[in-house]
Amino acid sequence: MSDAHDSIQGVKDALRVFSQKKVNLVLFAGDMIGSGNCYTFQGFGIPIKLVYGNNDGDRVGLQREFARVGGEYLGDFGEIEADGLKIALLHGTDEPLVKAVVASQLYDVVVRGHNHRAEVTKHGKTLLVNPGEIWGHFTGLSSIAILDTARLDVEMIELGRFKTFREIIKG
Repeated sequence: MSDAHDSIQGVKDALRVFSQKKVNLVLFAGDMIGSGNCYTFQGFGIPIKLVYGNNDGDRVGLQREFARVGGEYLGDFGEIEADGLKIALLHGTDEPLVKAVVASQLYDVVVRGHNHRAEVTKHGKTLLVNPGEIWGHFTGLSSIAILDTARLDVEMIELGRFKTFREIIKG
């Protein structure tokens, strides 16, 4: 999941789905925003690995508070081994960097966020996954993605539809 932008309800909705689907590991691709969001994960029982996004200002607080509930911040870029797959995790603020990581073919899966657009594309041996946004007010859609590591298959799950911030501003 990615781009929560302080949507505690969106994070709760995502965690409910992850629990129902018996997910073994949650990857968060940046822009959680507030460290208080960590309490949404309290008692969740599924490991979470996170990277920072361009809107995550209090990195020290995020790292400290998420560590209290079992979350691990990996900095701006994370490398994760899961079920024999090599996974890169980054926010995606720098589009040329995302393209270079994918083109390197060093990873089986690259998970990114930032542009809030849900996407699953294959590039050679590398699968690029953008789960979309938890927030929902940029694109109008709140979504997450679940990767089946055995089949390299991704299920995109819609959590809800929202007015975009442009629609809200126009009234």
